[in-house]
Formats: sequence, structure tokens, C-alpha cells
Amino acid sequence: MTGVAADIVRAVREPAPHAAPLMRWWWFSSHVSEAAIDADLDAMRDAGIGGVEVAFVYPVADGGPGFGSRELLALVAYAARGAERRGLRFDLTLGAGWPFGGPHVDAATAARGLHWERIELAPGVTGIAYRPPFDGDVVVSAYVGAGSLQETPASWEPAEVGDRIRVPAFGDGPRVLLIAVSRLTGQNVKRAPRGGEGLVLDHYSAVAARAHLDAVAAPLLEAAGAARVHAGFCDSFEVYDADWTPDLPEEFRARRGYDVLPSLWMLRVDAPGGSRIRADLMTTLSELFEERFLAVFAEWAHAHGILFRAQCYGEPPMLTSSFRHVDLFEGEGWGWRRWTKNSWAVSAASAYGRTIVSSETWTWVRSPSFRAGPLDLLGEAYEHLLGGVNLLFGHGWPVGAALGAGEPVFYASGALDARNPWWSVARELFDGIARASAVLQLGRRIAQVGVYHPVAELRARAEGERPFDLWRQTRRFVDDAFVSAVRTSGLDHDLVDDASLAAGGTERFEVVLVPAGCTPTPRADALLTASGVRVVRLTEPAGEARDAEIRAALAPVVPPLATSRPETVGVTTRQLDDARVSLIVNTAATAEEVVLEATGRALTVWDAVSGRVRAVSADGPAIVRLGSYDGVLVAQADAVLEMGTDARAVAPGPRPALDVSGWSVVSPGGRRSVALPHVWEDDPAVAPETERLVYETDVTLDRAGDVVVDFGEGIIAPRAGRASSFAVPADPPVAVVAHVDVDGTPVGDVWRPPFSIGLGRLTAGRHVLTIAVSSLGVRAAAAAAVDGSDAAAIAADGVRFRVQDAERRAVGVRSGILRAPSFRLSER
Repeated sequence: MTGVAADIVRAVREPAPHAAPLMRWWWFSSHVSEAAIDADLDAMRDAGIGGVEVAFVYPVADGGPGFGSRELLALVAYAARGAERRGLRFDLTLGAGWPFGGPHVDAATAARGLHWERIELAPGVTGIAYRPPFDGDVVVSAYVGAGSLQETPASWEPAEVGDRIRVPAFGDGPRVLLIAVSRLTGQNVKRAPRGGEGLVLDHYSAVAARAHLDAVAAPLLEAAGAARVHAGFCDSFEVYDADWTPDLPEEFRARRGYDVLPSLWMLRVDAPGGSRIRADLMTTLSELFEERFLAVFAEWAHAHGILFRAQCYGEPPMLTSSFRHVDLFEGEGWGWRRWTKNSWAVSAASAYGRTIVSSETWTWVRSPSFRAGPLDLLGEAYEHLLGGVNLLFGHGWPVGAALGAGEPVFYASGALDARNPWWSVARELFDGIARASAVLQLGRRIAQVGVYHPVAELRARAEGERPFDLWRQTRRFVDDAFVSAVRTSGLDHDLVDDASLAAGGTERFEVVLVPAGCTPTPRADALLTASGVRVVRLTEPAGEARDAEIRAALAPVVPPLATSRPETVGVTTRQLDDARVSLIVNTAATAEEVVLEATGRALTVWDAVSGRVRAVSADGPAIVRLGSYDGVLVAQADAVLEMGTDARAVAPGPRPALDVSGWSVVSPGGRRSVALPHVWEDDPAVAPETERLVYETDVTLDRAGDVVVDFGEGIIAPRAGRASSFAVPADPPVAVVAHVDVDGTPVGDVWRPPFSIGLGRLTAGRHVLTIAVSSLGVRAAAAAAVDGSDAAAIAADGVRFRVQDAERRAVGVRSGILRAPSFRLSER
């Protein structure tokens, strides 16, 4: 076995703490304590979670340490020491709430945007006294044109701005005065903790960035101890409507070579040349943000011996190439066939040679809180990993959750903590995710398709809401269907702009697609021509014709691992020196028989969660049956890497059915007979707060043999709610975890496909089978959680959030054994 092959086997077999999922740790300013910290860190470590990212957010009750207070900093120090002692990674959010800001921000350092006043002037008026209405307002420039509010002027001239705005007469007719005012956006820090409230800072100002680092980040890092902190973190940028900074005119002139003020009115009024002004202004804003925020934060982090991790998308306007200013790249958004922010971050990582790409995961998983089961978490994790990321940050863990009842939940995420009744399988879940992540951290991700990013078009013309969010605006050219057409061809893609093309690496592409309506810049054309890559300029802007055009362009490209079900079976592949390794996941609602083929290579197929071998092939295709959101890891090498088969996946031939009946439910109140399927919500004898119920039956064998219990396929259920909220398309037939014992000896748990379990070799005679079913947390756990929406909390701290979808928490929930299991016996 070569060294590379050994690396693959080691990643599959051995624990991978460097790849274990981490958790965003929500620190509510009302609930942080040493007891909560210790309980949470112990619970996370025991569940296989690799570390935490502390996020400081709103209070859910009265009291608690204020943000930045000596008491809170002492708790930060206590948590950092506790994480270090337990071998957990410790990341620190470099601010409170989001976007960054707070009480240290004033009118000189707060986010600003251009505000426009349009005033009609009567004939004869040659001047007007204009006093901006709000504190912090500054008149930037003014323009006048002959016309009225109804008849828009055909041209505009600058007006003289002083104590009074002086305007030319233009004859005896009416005129329109257009005034550009630099105004504070007024945006406050969202979800701020008590003591962290205030204005959002100017992200185009190095002075504002450094003031924030001095006032907020430095005390936090000093308290934690830089040696204990892996990275400082900045969440996605949501600095809305901020398109100005005081020295923008001077910076624009220096960078673009001309004065913007005479033409600034074109931002408000359509005119020839307006596209150039808009594009140049957005380019200047992007540069200022990169240099004065990202680079300043990274420089500060490096000076203090830590890394800088950020989600570089949103507003201010930024590109995939903006990631080059940070150390650790992070995305978010599930969907291997969708245009996600993971695509943005992963593309940047490919361009700049970064091996690890993390993702904010489970943000809205099966909303609301406690509604997600372990299979939902596994399914969404696979959607992120198929998108090219290889390290997950769970969103998230509410502080104190491990203390149990009476502890809070976050308003907008799954409650991914030990209060869930199914938590006994959390270790298996998170270890499985760590295994897949570790394998996907090997080598280099294969992306044979480049997609040219129409940056010039996006900057020159924005549509709809959030014009400065270039990730969102990219959907005009690269939408979900575009991505799906590439991925369901068995291939993967990277978005490339001029800067990332200049960084090199174009040899990894076999084809570059240029979206319709997009013209590569001369610089990009030269780089693509020099690389020799095949460039296909699409002619169809959208729809089935565009998707067919994409598939035709990609038809000559051979996938790194071919599957018989490319439309529903997702593939992501990593290239090592003399081998390849892939994650394969069936994302259909039903089980699929999948043929895997890589010409001339031997295939070794492991179960992605357990690491057990499921199939091997020395010289031909491998065939594996995959349930809905069932995943496997596949190595392509010169020889099979491991032998053996996984009993979960490979049946030893036909098995005679056993006649098993007479099920009972056992509870502290006694024993009663039930018929399967048994749905708790339909049985009035099951108390509403029940979260665990034990079923029992006898199995009598007339001869010794191996017994398998099969609960059948998942149950396809209708889905309603948020489009951004992931849920597996089929509910497990045991809702949501079955803990199986035979004659008092634990056998294992059933919670993911295939929903079957071997009981081992049983002797002839009578055996007692016990199945303890654990439900979702929507019953007692959710009822005992604190969400902070009560009148007292609102009176103390105002409305800082609204709990997501709480009214739908129990809608459609079905708990229990939803399919009667079958029993099969085989002799050896």
C-alpha cells in the first residue's frame, strides 16, 4: 500500500479531532456562568464536538454580566482555560452581535450611506438654505437641472454648496435641485448583548476598524489568552445601505483617475455614463473594504498570534477574491445543486490554495428549534460536504444547554445540544461527520468546470434588493438551475473572477463557462487564452435551453467518478498523488441501487458514518445500495485498500421471515399491549411530555441463526416552512432513534439508512427483544426551554429578536415505531 493509500485508510479508520465539527456557542448575556461553561464543554467533548466559537448575543432574561464587563471577561478566560484543558479548539468572535459595532462607535466612525433629496425650485430662486435634518448629516454635493419633478431634467450641473446652495437660473422655468447627503445608516448592532448595543461601524474606515479592535477585540483576546485562541471570527457582512465614507471622493480620484463628484448624480438618475460611475464606485468601495477592514483585522490577528476567519460575502460589496485577505475561509448554505455561499468560499479556496474550508451548518435545520433529528443533521452535513467544504461549524449550542430544563434556546437555529432526547447517538453522528471531513481534507478538490464571474456587469447594473451584495446579484447569471446542470453532469465547478484567474491554477479546468450576457474583460481573455483552457460562451440566459447548452458543453468531460444516478447522487472528489477519494451521497427520497465506475482503478467503498467496508471491486464497477441520505466514501487506487463487508449494507442471501407478534409498551405505569405501527400522537394513553417509550416482544427460534430486524424504508412526508430550512425528504421509520437490546444486552441504534440492525447469532428458543424509542425534543425539552419572548424580558431589554416558527413546532410530528419491523433468520 502506498503512502497516499495509507493516508486514506488512516483517515477512514482513526479518530480525526482536527476534522470534528465545531459549535457556535451562543453566549446570552443573561445566562453565562462557570457552571454553564463546564457543563457545556463536557457535553460537547463527550459528543465528539471538536471545539467552540464563542458568539456574544442578546439577553433572554434580566440580569447577567454586561458585554465587556470585568465579570464577562473573567468568564471568557474561564471558558478558554476549560477548552484548553479538554483539548477543544477555542475561536472567539471579535465583536458582539453582528455586524460589528457598539457603544464605542460615534458619528465619525459609524456606517454611512448616500441619501438623496430632490427639490423643485420656482423660477427666480437663485439660492436655498438647506439644513440636513439629522445629526451627523453632511452635504456632499448638489446638482441642478432645468425641469420639474414630473419632467426630469435632461442634464445636470453642479451647484455651489456652502451656507446656502447657489443655483443657476437656466432661464425663467422651474428647476430641480438634487442634493447628495452623507447620512448615518442608523443601523444598530443586531442581536446585541446587554452592554454591546450601538451603531454599526464604518467598514471602509481603518480608523473605525482599529478603534473597534482596541475597544472590543483586544480585551476579549487578552482575557482568553492568545495562546488558547485558534482564530478570531467575523460573521457574514450585513452592513446594509452603506455606500459612503468621508474620504471616498479623494480615494476615488486617486484610484480611478478622475473626480467622481461632478458625475455623482448619475447614481440617482439614469444617464449615459452612469454604468461606469456605478462600477467604478463599487470597485472603490470593494478596495477600501478589503484594505481597511479585512486586511486591518488580519494584520491585528497575526500581530497577536492568532488566525483570522471570516465569511466574506454580503455588504459591503466583495468578491470571491476578497477572501485572499483572511486566513480561514468560511461559507454557509446547504445544497450541492444550488448556488450557495459555500460555492463562493470553496471557489476562493481553490484559487488561493487553501486546503480547509469551513461552513456555518444547520442554521435553520428543520426549523424551529428541537424539530431536527440526527438524520436531518447528517443529511444537511452531507449537503455542505458535497458542496466542497470539509469542516463544519454547527449553528449552534445555546450556553447552559447541558444544565437541562430552564436554559435558553437561540431564536434562529437548531438546538444542537444534549437536551435532545436522541442525544445518545450524537457521538456516532459527529464522529461520522468527522470521518467524512477528514477524508475530504486530503489532497485537492477536483473541479473541472470554471464559471466566469460577471463582475463588470454586476457592478455596472444592480437589480432588486441588496445591490451591493454581489453574491446575491450573481444569481442573475448563475442560479440554482445553472449549478444543477453542472453538478448533475457528475462534475464540480469553481467561480473565477479576474483576480482569482491571475492567481493561477487554471490548468485544473477542462472548460470555462461564460454566462450569457457576460463579456470577459481583456485581462481575463488574455489569461484564459494563455492557459489554453476551452472557453464556452453560453448564448441562453436562463431556462431549460440554457441548462441543455451547459450539459452539451460538458458532455466531453469525464467525471472523476461516474455514478449511474448523477441527478440525485451527489459526488465530491479529492485528488491525491496516485489515488482519488470521493464522498457519494444519495439525496433522493428513496433508496437507489448505484453503480460506481472509474476506468482502470480498483474501488474500495466504506460506510461514511461507521467506516466499515460496504463494497470492493478490483477491476470493474462497484454496486452499492444507498438509502435516502445514505453516504459512502470511495477510494480509487491501484488496488483494493481494505477487504470485508459491512453487515448493515450487504445481505447474506434470502432469509426466511420470522412471525413475531404481541408487542407491549413498558412504562413506569405498567405494561400494555400495542399494535405496530404505533404513533404516539395518535395514542391518548401516551402522555404529551413523553420523550422515550420502551417496546418489547418475544422472538422464538426453532433453530440457531443470525437475526436481522428491518424497519423498512423512510416515510416520505410533506414539507412546509422556510425554503432555507433543511429537512431530509423521508422521515425515519422509527422516530427518531431506536435503541435495540436482546435479552438485556445492547445491540445498537437505528436512526439512519439502512434502517435495519443485526441482532447477532441467537440460539434456538425464546429471546426478549427491547426497542427503546427516543423522540424529537418538541415535547418536554422545548416546553422547558427559555426563549426570552416573555413580557418581563421584553420590558427589560426591548425586542431584540423573534423566535423562529415556534407556532409550528409540533405540526406534523409523528413519534414512535412508524412501520412494523420484519424479522429475518439466516443460518451460517
